Amino acid sequence: MSFVDLHLHSNASDGTLDPARIVREVAQRGAAGVSLTDHDTLAGVAAAEAEARMLGLAWLPGVEISATEDVQSVHLLAYGVTEGSPKLDRLLSEICEDRQDRARAIVRRFNALGVPLALEAVEKEAAGGVPTRAHVARAIVATGLMPTVNSVFQQYLADGGPAYVEKREVAPSTVFDCVHEAGGVVVLAHPGRSYTDEQIVAWAANGLDGIEVMHPKNHGSRRDELRAIAYRLDLLMTGGSDWHGPGAGGMEPGTERVPMEWMEATAERCGRGDRT
Repeated sequence: MSFVDLHLHSNASDGTLDPARIVREVAQRGAAGVSLTDHDTLAGVAAAEAEARMLGLAWLPGVEISATEDVQSVHLLAYGVTEGSPKLDRLLSEICEDRQDRARAIVRRFNALGVPLALEAVEKEAAGGVPTRAHVARAIVATGLMPTVNSVFQQYLADGGPAYVEKREVAPSTVFDCVHEAGGVVVLAHPGRSYTDEQIVAWAANGLDGIEVMHPKNHGSRRDELRAIAYRLDLLMTGGSDWHGPGAGGMEPGTERVPMEWMEATAERCGRGDRT
C-alpha cells in the first residue's frame, strides 16, 4: 500500500534540515506523497514542492498554525494553501512577528533566572527561520549550559515553566476563516487526549475540516475513537510522523503508514468550499 507523510518540519521553522532535504529523506524511506507543514510559515513550501515534483512524489502544500482557546494551545494543520492569500499571509506574518517578540521575552526570562543566554545565539539556531522554543533550547545546549533540549524544556520551557512566555492569542475560528478563504482545509494536529470530543465537535461545527488520526502521540484506542468521530462528522482523516529531522527527537518518516487515499481526499476537498 502506498503511504504518505503529511506532517513534517524543516529549518524554515524548528526542523534541522532544509525543505528539499526533508523531502529527499522522506522519499528514501518509501513515501509516495508528502506535505511540508512548518510552524506558522510557508517559506519552505516552494523548495519542498520542487524537490517533490523532481522525485515524482504526490505533493500537498501545508503549514501548521498556532491557535489558542481558553489559554490552551491548539495546533492546526492547513493544507492546500500557498503564499498569496492576503488574509492568511497577514495572519502568518503577525504570528511570526509575535514569535520574534516571544523569543526576546524568553531570553529576558532566562537572563533574569541567571542563565546567560544571548538573543544572537537563538537567532543563530533559527538561521533566518521562525524562532521557536526549540531554537532557544538548542542555543542553550550549544553553549553547554544544559545537556539536552528535553532537559531545557522540562526545567524551563514547558507550558507554565519559569521561562515560558505565552503566545499571541489566535482563535481557531480565525484560522478556519483565513485558510478557507485561501482555498485550503484545516485539520486538528496530534489531538491525542489533549482535546475533548466535545471540543472537536464544536470546532467541526465552526469550520474544522479534519483530524490527524495517525500520529505518534495518538496512543492506544484513541486512534479508533478519532476515526469514529471523523466518520460521524464527515471529517477528513490525515496523519504523519511530525518529523523535525535528525537530532530533533521524535519518530522518523515512514513510522506512520498514512494511506495515499487520505492525502487524495484532503487535496480533493481543498478549494471546494463544502465545509462539513
